[in-house]
Amino acid sequence: MTLKGLIKLTGIMQAQPLTIIQWQILLVVAENPGETITDLVNDGKLDCGTPSDIAVSVKRLGEGRHDRPGLGLLKKVQHEDDGRYFRLSLSPKGKKLVDKLKQQIKSVK
Repeated sequence: MTLKGLIKLTGIMQAQPLTIIQWQILLVVAENPGETITDLVNDGKLDCGTPSDIAVSVKRLGEGRHDRPGLGLLKKVQHEDDGRYFRLSLSPKGKKLVDKLKQQIKSVK
């Protein structure tokens, strides 16, 4: 990728109020629906972030907290074998955003 392409890609990603780790989580979950937070942490699919960063980012991308609403980009469904875990997938809003980003990235050289 050229420097011009990298600058364009940065602009595309900055158009959304997301951090790099949040973008990574969305893209990994888009490619691997059903992952748990533990999978994201242990399988080395993310290039940055501590386990705590990842958990906080997933909450922010999903339903949020009682005092701060989430972005509604991720859905969590309780794991069928172990109720302590949740499987992650993109919400329709999250899928639309990821599809838009992937389309825009194709135009970057």
